Amino acid sequence: MSLNGPVAIILAAGQGKRMKSDKAKVLHEVCGRPMIGYVVDAARGAGARTIIVVIGYASDQVLESLHDEPDILFVTQSEQLGTGHAVKICRELLADYQGPVMVLVGDEPLLRPEPLADLLARQEHDGAACLLGTAKVHDPMGFGRILRDSAGRFLRIVEERDCAPEEKAIREVNPSCYVFQLPLLWDALDQIGTSNAQHEYYLTDAPERLMAMGQKVMALNVLRADDILGVNTRQHLAQAATVMQARIQDHWMTEGVTIVDPHNTYIDGRATIGRDTVIHPFTVISGQVKIGAGCQVGPFTHLRDGTVLENDVEVGAFVEISRSHIDSGTIAHHLAYLGNASVGRDVNVGAGTITANFDGSRKNETQIGDRVRIGAGAVMIAPVAIDHDAVIGAGAVITRGKHIKSGDTVVGVPARSLSARTDDR
Repeated sequence: MSLNGPVAIILAAGQGKRMKSDKAKVLHEVCGRPMIGYVVDAARGAGARTIIVVIGYASDQVLESLHDEPDILFVTQSEQLGTGHAVKICRELLADYQGPVMVLVGDEPLLRPEPLADLLARQEHDGAACLLGTAKVHDPMGFGRILRDSAGRFLRIVEERDCAPEEKAIREVNPSCYVFQLPLLWDALDQIGTSNAQHEYYLTDAPERLMAMGQKVMALNVLRADDILGVNTRQHLAQAATVMQARIQDHWMTEGVTIVDPHNTYIDGRATIGRDTVIHPFTVISGQVKIGAGCQVGPFTHLRDGTVLENDVEVGAFVEISRSHIDSGTIAHHLAYLGNASVGRDVNVGAGTITANFDGSRKNETQIGDRVRIGAGAVMIAPVAIDHDAVIGAGAVITRGKHIKSGDTVVGVPARSLSARTDDR
């Protein structure tokens, strides 16, 4: 098979027993996205044109998660024999490919594309058979250590479980970010055995084997400590989410969004926010949400997946919106639920307004036109249509299938037109 390079191999076959989950480890979410999605993005951002994902435990779940991603190939590791074995089983797929291949792990969601791109560029410039991206960390526990000679040249990687006491004190670590040159990597993998504590084929042995073959191997300290947080436990997952949330919020603040209290705000990694929008404390923005410019959101607002706020919308305390489009200038300041709703421009949504969108079997739509005024405590039992400039009285209940005409005023339970009442007299 002819593949476009550079190529990235992402190792995602492990179960992650310490997660205590039936879900594949790489599918646990960080700020709304599976971990492996971030790694795929980092590989693409670094320049990878073809991505191979090695799957194993709960492979169907991983396939389903990535089925919409272009240029991804899958290889199944049926038996967990180590990282070296996981890479080696990609050999047939890469038989005709000669060039650089990144090898990454799928449980490091904080990887950024920039240091990976640096590794690819250095590998091309220096012609090395292997480049390792390393990081210096305060607490190296859990990582393989980078051993160097007195001149600072790379010697080898020692896995923590195989470290001598003095080696455990080394703070430069191997976070499993490599660039290898093919086909040289295959020759090195052919020489790797299982004489280690786990009786597995370690990919970490490949750089030392390449050096023994007379090939150039370099270890470059290009990664930050917060890039390399691997997720092996639920505690690690929470730590990764904290770092990712800070990055997401920093990005939007750089883009001109005000976040009044970052520590008490949650923004999904898939959300987008326009400039001069203000996010007040205790706001939760989850899923694919689009917020326009100049909006006011919160405090205590929950915007759920599929919500679009156009420019200059104001949504306030204890307002929840799901799968709805809210046009510009509309206000819902407090205590409202809008689900599966299309709301026009300059609408006033009174306190306690509810769109009762679920009939027990499916979600139904509510359509609200421009400049509609909705009084406090109104309930709309979807499907409902309210034309522009209508007025809904406080406490009114608009029953299923109702169509309120333009400029009409309705009140009561069930809601009736005031003009109709006048005609009745």
